[in-house]
Amino acid sequence: MLVGVLSVARAAQPLTVDSTVGELLDNPAAHKVLEHQVPALINPQIEQARPMSLRSLQTYIPNLLTDPVLKSIDEELSRTPGAVASANPPRPITPISRNSHLAFELRTIPLWPDGAPGATGSKQDDIPTLTVVAPDGAPTNGTAVIVAPGGGYQGLATGQEGREVADWFAAHGVTAFVLTYRLVSAGYKHPVQLQDAQRAVRWVRSHAREYVINPDRIGMIGFSAGGHLTAMTETLFDEGNPQAADPVDQVSSRPNFAVLVYAAITLEETHGRRIQLLGPHPDEQMRRQIRPAENVTSRTPPTFIFHTASDELVDSEDSVIMYRALHAAHVPVEMHIFGKGHHGLGFGMTEPTLRIWPTLLEGWLADLGMLSP
Repeated sequence: MLVGVLSVARAAQPLTVDSTVGELLDNPAAHKVLEHQVPALINPQIEQARPMSLRSLQTYIPNLLTDPVLKSIDEELSRTPGAVASANPPRPITPISRNSHLAFELRTIPLWPDGAPGATGSKQDDIPTLTVVAPDGAPTNGTAVIVAPGGGYQGLATGQEGREVADWFAAHGVTAFVLTYRLVSAGYKHPVQLQDAQRAVRWVRSHAREYVINPDRIGMIGFSAGGHLTAMTETLFDEGNPQAADPVDQVSSRPNFAVLVYAAITLEETHGRRIQLLGPHPDEQMRRQIRPAENVTSRTPPTFIFHTASDELVDSEDSVIMYRALHAAHVPVEMHIFGKGHHGLGFGMTEPTLRIWPTLLEGWLADLGMLSP
């Protein structure tokens, strides 16, 4: 009788972040908690982590499973009826290392090994790079994305608008490349930033076989100024020069899809004095180049747009202007403008009313066929 009581007591123990991912997924009540707390985690790749505890999984996706998020999951699990452990839960696997840098080692590549054209020095600010964030053992689907962080062309928000975004794509089987482009604050004016972005697309396409990427499934996502750069890249591209000595320059700089996140489309008019992207005496051609809505054509790739109406730095009307230009050119486009949300929120994973938007992006990418093998 005592053994039976102990078995019931053991079975009624609440699930926690130290339970296995498999047990959390298999328990309907706990599954709903995960869907609420970390919707980006619920994807096919998570099946490979079933033997691990949710806490140990933090090692591999530290920007998604932060300590506050794990605490919030634990608290919701504790008060959720039915989120209890089975009598014989599987034993969690302990990760090899608690050091996230060791667990997810990154490779950074200079876009021009012998120095970027127009570089004024050889310091870090003079070297545009791509940092590779691969699916890390999860099945790849042949899609790649170049991530352009924002920062007003003065800096780069490589955390929330770089690595965190890359981790999300990697979890969905997409090989991500975080772009470090040259900045106005380091003395670089347009068109240097566009050259860096175009080179990034060409570089990924020319190295597609090495990274098991389909050269026709290379996209770009940009935030704020990075969104402006992405909009320029998707509207100002060429097919490459077959006669170029550098094989990278022989391929197209056209992205196959683009994602614009609170992008500064009317940058010259609204932020020109502060950002100073153009030199002192730009001609009309240069001015037009940084106005991406005016350069949309029917060959502009399918585009997804996200913004918030309460953005305090970039008016959501910028996104509306870009949407109208894309729609008028018969380019497939989808736009979502949420009511509330501050500028620079990234994927909004810590904002309950906003973290659904990456799920909308996931659906759009799936509809394009970018998430299937």
